[in-house]
Amino acid sequence: MKADWFETRLYKKVIETMITNYHMNEPIDYMSVTMGMERKDQMSIIQIGQNVHDVANVHQYIPKLEHRYLHKKFIESLGKLDLTKGLKELMEDAQTLIDETKFTSINDPISIHKAVGKTLDTITESIKRGNKITGKSSGWLSIDRTLGGWNAGDMVVMAARPGQGKTALGLTFVYEFAKIGGKALFIGLEMSNDQLAKRFLSLLVDMPNWKIRNASLKQNELVNLCEAANSTQVDFFIDDDANCTIQQIKAKAKIHKARHGLELLVIDYIQLIKGTKQNREQEIAEISRNLKLLAKELGITVIVLAQLSRKCEERADKRPLLSDIRESGSIEQDADVVMFPFRPAYYEQEKPEIEDAELIIAKNRHGECRIIPTNFIGNRTLYRENI
Repeated sequence: MKADWFETRLYKKVIETMITNYHMNEPIDYMSVTMGMERKDQMSIIQIGQNVHDVANVHQYIPKLEHRYLHKKFIESLGKLDLTKGLKELMEDAQTLIDETKFTSINDPISIHKAVGKTLDTITESIKRGNKITGKSSGWLSIDRTLGGWNAGDMVVMAARPGQGKTALGLTFVYEFAKIGGKALFIGLEMSNDQLAKRFLSLLVDMPNWKIRNASLKQNELVNLCEAANSTQVDFFIDDDANCTIQQIKAKAKIHKARHGLELLVIDYIQLIKGTKQNREQEIAEISRNLKLLAKELGITVIVLAQLSRKCEERADKRPLLSDIRESGSIEQDADVVMFPFRPAYYEQEKPEIEDAELIIAKNRHGECRIIPTNFIGNRTLYRENI
């Protein structure tokens, strides 16, 4: 409870006195509150005490007080929005306003037995459907076995050095998820929609990516490409807004979920997102925390790509470690899963057409950490699981 929730000066003063007593480890009772008031207010407090006989159900009124206060403040803040701004700026301001309007009195703790009962119901329904994973199937058997699929509320960090193919793997995950009916959105802050579309076409057909990128196609190859594009049932959304702030990303995700449904959000990549803090470390911490909260609020999986520092390339064994993530402290802490796509052949002069690669699960709140064997097909910039 906060003093600002009340409009009457006396009531505000009562709450302020109670809060002060709490912080000073002093008793909070009728006598202590009265003694803490100015003399001119003491008679009013005594009169209130004589008129109020039952406060047993006071907890029922606290959310109503907060709701009334937030409703008033929200309307006041809406009236202060600059309506001359462009749509993106207005969306960002509105999202900031929504984020700042948080209820603190409505999320009461629940009994562990109630939580367990709800979880058992979910597990029972999953078993009835023959589904042995906890989340949505990823389309990769190895991901489903290790992580339980893509779990609602999870933030997955996928980090790599440039050239290791993190964008390729992120797009592959979206593609495989969409193939089995999943609803996905890929936000690319580094690549344009045209570049992402060309990457997608290389996933559809067995054709070198450079041919598609440079339009160096023979007539029969162009026909095959057009037929594959026109016949595919795979559908997901892409967004190439390179100047996205964290508030805009949250607004985009919420609007997209309302319009099209959303289960998997992939963002390429976290160090390109703009925050509101001046200090870079604080900015990354703000962005990381907001992405985790977004996953939890929307009940989706957020996969955010990240850059690694050069430290891993300075070691004899160039496999990444958690400490190699740039501005790693908050990112590593907020992430439910951290994975590293790793191509050993990247550091060799002669690269095979199909490389033996790895997907290193370096952090997993849901279970074991392990290395998933994969293949990387360089001319198609394509990852696939090696099972």
